[in-house]
Amino acid sequence: MKRTGIYNTKLSEVVAKMGHGDMILIGDVGCPFPRHEMTTTIDLAVTENIPVVNDVLRVVLEELEVEQYIVSEETKSVSPATYAQFKETIDGFQNKGNALIENVIPHVEMKDLWLNGSLNGEEVKAFVRTGERTPFSYIILVAGVNF
Repeated sequence: MKRTGIYNTKLSEVVAKMGHGDMILIGDVGCPFPRHEMTTTIDLAVTENIPVVNDVLRVVLEELEVEQYIVSEETKSVSPATYAQFKETIDGFQNKGNALIENVIPHVEMKDLWLNGSLNGEEVKAFVRTGERTPFSYIILVAGVNF
């Protein structure tokens, strides 16, 4: 039995396979699933708010080297408490001694990124759905390197 870290086998495998620049989205229960098979989909939603995005974010950050993260403008404006939770969690992590870079984009661009992979020809490698029921409660982590 694994003693610590991510217990979900699919999520653990995705994190282990992440390379520099790869992206993973952790989102609320209302996020639509990607429209293609190239993105690994992990449905962790059990019931209302179990788990919440910030719980999964914290655990993933314990194992994944991250250099930047992407949030939507709407997360900041419509759900400021959720954004504050994300910031509090993220502020505890660094990449090579530096704070993680924040990238803020409109919801429509972010949704297109995880559904179609259109931002700079990149796409989200994994989509993780939680039971979170807060509007615009999602975040994309961009993998970094630790050397």
